Parts: sequence; C-alpha cells; structure tokens
Amino acid sequence: MNFSVVVATHNRCRLLGRVAEAILGQTLSPDRYELLIVDDGSTDGTEALCAELAKRPGVRYLRQPNRGVASARNRGIREAAGDVVAFTDDDCLVPPDWLARLADGYARHPEVVGVGGRLVAPPDVLRAHAIAHLEDHVARHVYGAGDEEALGGFDCPAGGTNNMSYRRSALLDIGGFDESFPPRVWGEDADLKLRITKAGGCLLYVPVAVIHLRDYGLKSFLRQSWQRGRGEAHFRLKHDGRRGWPTHLKRLCLSPLKLLAAPFRRDPALRAAAALGDAILAAGCLAYRRGRGS
Repeated sequence: MNFSVVVATHNRCRLLGRVAEAILGQTLSPDRYELLIVDDGSTDGTEALCAELAKRPGVRYLRQPNRGVASARNRGIREAAGDVVAFTDDDCLVPPDWLARLADGYARHPEVVGVGGRLVAPPDVLRAHAIAHLEDHVARHVYGAGDEEALGGFDCPAGGTNNMSYRRSALLDIGGFDESFPPRVWGEDADLKLRITKAGGCLLYVPVAVIHLRDYGLKSFLRQSWQRGRGEAHFRLKHDGRRGWPTHLKRLCLSPLKLLAAPFRRDPALRAAAALGDAILAAGCLAYRRGRGS
C-alpha cells in the first residue's frame, strides 16, 4: 500500500516549511509515499518555498487559482499516485509514525475505507490555555477521540481532514469533496465522511495525534465558533433540509446541562469559554439559515 499525502495551502508560507518537513520525516519507507502540496492561489511567498521543496524526491507542487480548500483537495486526489490519500492541514505537524500508524490500521482492518486520528494542541499550550483544554475535552468526551481505537460509520471519531486518510477509489467513487460549500463555511470534511459512510464505507479511528499550530486565543476561538455554526447550518440544510433547523436551539438548551459536568464544574474559565463558544456557534448557525431563507 502506497500513500499520497495531500496538503492544501493558502498563504501559510510561515508554517508550511515545518509542516512539509514533518511529513517528509516519516518512519514509513520513502518509496511508499509522496507529498502533494496544492497551492490554492497563495500570494505570500508560498510558490517560491514550494518550488524548492519540489526539488526533493517524492514532493510534487501543484498550483491553481484560489478556488477553496475543497477544490484544492480534489486536485490532489486526481493527481495522487497512491492507493490511499492522506490529508493534513498547512498548520498541522504530523508525528514521525503517522503514516505507519495509518498503514497498520488498513493492514489489520482491510474492510475499512478510511483511517484517521485526532488533533491536539501543543503540550505547553494545552497546559496554559483554557480554550485548548476545552477543545481537548470536547474531542475526547463528546466525539470519542480518546486513547482507544474505534470502528464505525459516521459515528466513528475519525474524519477531520487535518488527520485522515481514505482509499483513493472510495474518494473517486463519491466524486471527492463538495466544492459548492461557500467560502468561510466549514464542514466539507464532515460532508465527505457522511457520503462515504452512507455508501457503505467503514472507518477506523486510531489514537495517533497531530499537533495543531493554531491560535488558541479568545478572538480566534470566537471566530472559529461562528464559522463552525455557519458550516453546521449548511451541512444540515444540505442533508436534512428544514428538518435540521432546531440544531442551534438544541445546542443552547443542552449547554447548561453540559456545564454542570466535570471538568467544567471545577474550572470557571473553561465553563465561560464553553458557554460563549456555544452561544456564538448557535448565532452563526441561525444567521446563516436566515440568510438562506430557512
């Protein structure tokens, strides 16, 4: 089994070099994987950096006009030479055994069409920032991305394209990512996961962690909560129609109950961040639906 690692990038030259070096430093034999960097119309020096990276064995650089992350990933899928296409983001650091762990998952479970892991904050950030702690708690205890493997369909914790892989044939069968997702609306990875599992695909979660080099400040958290809300609304409208309208209201109603649970009960900062994030997410969801006439 060979891998094609696809990294879609846009104006992240500052981080992209580190991201690429982590991918190229895998314990998996170099002849078993390639790196495809798909530049989605960057204007910050990414082109020059990638031209140098492409001189190295196993690295290919693809550039296109700015069409969005779904389009860039689909370009990578079309160009991929591997049996499996693995995805990570241009602000993520994969561990040295990342591809080896994914390959082991496919070897032990040949029935699965996708294998993925989890996303974590850098250890020092996790210790110091309430928002990083909050997101780690949600990933582990809400989505089930803990320390145990899990097999399943859409309920499987794997699926976020910061740490995910799929058999290329499965991606081609469903037509890849939906490029109709509007700009700054998240959810194209969940949409892909749903369509693959509805087609009968089984997924495997393995507890291999990718480090997210994002900003864990309050302003960034609130902006991402708003975008997640918009993405959730678009996802629900696409797949559920008007039946999905109460999602944002359910989230607000459940928030007070969630905040009574540990560790929220013991940490006022965590409790405040969770409540504010849920409120902003719900507002983003409602605003998007109203803008779409629903």
